[in-house]
Amino acid sequence: MNTFLDPILTNSYVTTYGLPVLLLLLSPIIGGLLMGIDRKLTARLQNRRGPPIVQPFYDVFKLFGKEDNVMNKAYLVFGLAYQTTVVLSLALLLFEYDLLVIAFVFGLSFIFLVLAGYSVRSQFSYVGSNRELLQMMTYEPILLLVVFLIRLVTGSFEVEAIYKVEPLLYTLPLALLAIFIILPIKFRKSPYDISSAHQEIAQGPMTEFTGKYLGLIESAHFFEMFFMLWFIGLFFVHDLVLGAITIPGWIMRLGLMFVAYLFSIVVDNATARLRVDQMLKQIYIVGLILIVLNLVYILITGRWIA
Repeated sequence: MNTFLDPILTNSYVTTYGLPVLLLLLSPIIGGLLMGIDRKLTARLQNRRGPPIVQPFYDVFKLFGKEDNVMNKAYLVFGLAYQTTVVLSLALLLFEYDLLVIAFVFGLSFIFLVLAGYSVRSQFSYVGSNRELLQMMTYEPILLLVVFLIRLVTGSFEVEAIYKVEPLLYTLPLALLAIFIILPIKFRKSPYDISSAHQEIAQGPMTEFTGKYLGLIESAHFFEMFFMLWFIGLFFVHDLVLGAITIPGWIMRLGLMFVAYLFSIVVDNATARLRVDQMLKQIYIVGLILIVLNLVYILITGRWIA
């Protein structure tokens, strides 16, 4: 199945430089629209009209017009470092850099967010930072183990190596499911929206941010959402041949990203927030079991590369 995008996507210069730059520039717009659609669908499921799809952008633009109230310089520096490293990790992913480096930079961004919460005297920020740190200790091992499994089946940490082997969905299905499990944490959704539970601790580690600085933090969430969906899209980047029909790899990738996005919305609306100890048990037990089972499958079937 040929599409009008095929000539563009087969141009090496475009795919190596042009497309990553374009996606990086569009990622906050795409992420904001996805958040807006999420709010709209959630409202419909609850028999409400809901805000307009572009409401996340209205919120950010409004914050840029508000007065800034800087608590201290450290708080500001850590907050800006969080936003910068999130964008950097997405850029590295789009330009197909080393997956291990990408995972570390992405994890570093949330360390900066935790430090920002610890740098002020707000109890809400302090509690939110504690919870954010616990969540990091929960999902980071899963994410790193998935990266190591990708290295095992591709022979390299480089993203481009994924294109040289069969789709990761065939060799790492349980690892993908483990990523789906931690997705609500990264999207700050139920049942794992613990660090930013506004009914309990306002905005958690972001409580003391105001004005344009809070706007920058909120816009970082747009990049963050796009990062996670793009990472999931790596699990199917090849064309799918069904008899006489060939579905391009970019369509398969977008389809997988859409499934992940829809999954997060369904889980958010079908579950209630868990306690911290419940989250730790579920993620560690279920996630690690899935990773171990997928590792055993790889070793038994011989689908690993030294």
